[in-house]
Amino acid sequence: MKNKILLISVAVMLVIGLVVAGCAKPAPAPPPAGGEAAPPPPKAEPTVIKAVSFLPVDFIDSVHAKKYAEQVKLRSGGQLIIDIVGDGEVIPTEDQIFAVKEGRIDMIFSCGDDISQGSPVGFAMALTGPMKPWEEREAGIWDFYREILARDCNVYWLGSLMHPQWWDLFTNVRAEHPEDLKGLKIRCGATHFGSVEAVGAVPVSTTMMEIYTAMERGIVDGFVFPPAGWTEFGWQEVTKYWVGPQIVRMQNSCPLINLDVWNSLTKQEQDLLTQTVIDMEEDMYALHWWIWTGEEYGEASIVNAGVERIEWTAEENKWFQETWKNALWDYVEKQMKPDDFARFEKLVGH
Repeated sequence: MKNKILLISVAVMLVIGLVVAGCAKPAPAPPPAGGEAAPPPPKAEPTVIKAVSFLPVDFIDSVHAKKYAEQVKLRSGGQLIIDIVGDGEVIPTEDQIFAVKEGRIDMIFSCGDDISQGSPVGFAMALTGPMKPWEEREAGIWDFYREILARDCNVYWLGSLMHPQWWDLFTNVRAEHPEDLKGLKIRCGATHFGSVEAVGAVPVSTTMMEIYTAMERGIVDGFVFPPAGWTEFGWQEVTKYWVGPQIVRMQNSCPLINLDVWNSLTKQEQDLLTQTVIDMEEDMYALHWWIWTGEEYGEASIVNAGVERIEWTAEENKWFQETWKNALWDYVEKQMKPDDFARFEKLVGH
């Protein structure tokens, strides 16, 4: 309970700080301290990195991308700028991993489902929970991602800024027990196809922006999605129930930079990009916990908007979570190269 109170306090203080910072004039670049990378030396023109996000830019869960860009600019004294030019309207979300691979865009803020189109390691990112981002980094998982994604997608993995993450299950059928899911059509990302089938339901693929219409018209009976910013899309208008436990706590979202662009940067610029992620990770962890669970944007906001919470027994929750995760491991193993999977499994400790 003390840890929970401390985490909430940190998150609230952080949010207040973000609001105050948004109203204040930008401070000069701070001098390097501790692990902080030194700012690049002044030059005639700043280095500008063009980026797109897989989420709408004004969506609450895009805060990590915005704050990262702000910090990079601040710490570099304006010499290194991440210019987030848009989201799926600029480059379709499903095309972003290929756009950054080919150099049509310099950087993307992406997630495992979309990364998986270019490399099956994207699927694997859903299996690192309950490790925290600094634990993943210390275990060598980030180095593994960097190696595989450089090989498969011509990108450099910069780190994790959206953590913790999990999914929830929402339906228009009153599923009071796991067996009530049998035969239901459930919208989900490709990462979860095998898991949806394992619990007896039928996976359906749609884009995030098609969820409202699919639920409204009965094309699907439910959907799997993170709780963050859920009500911003108005899904409470077409959804009756939130059922069962949280699904697979982990992280699978990250900024990726084109490898040729990365190699063109100075060592100081590279260090600044990576160290900024590391310096922000604890604050971002607290902030996202508040976003994903809270009354403004998270799980509490969903219930407050009128979606009925249907909880299962502890035994049913255990069966559901274990069945889901085991099916996900099986799915990832089938998608990855055997050597890659064996290394990943060892790093995660499965």
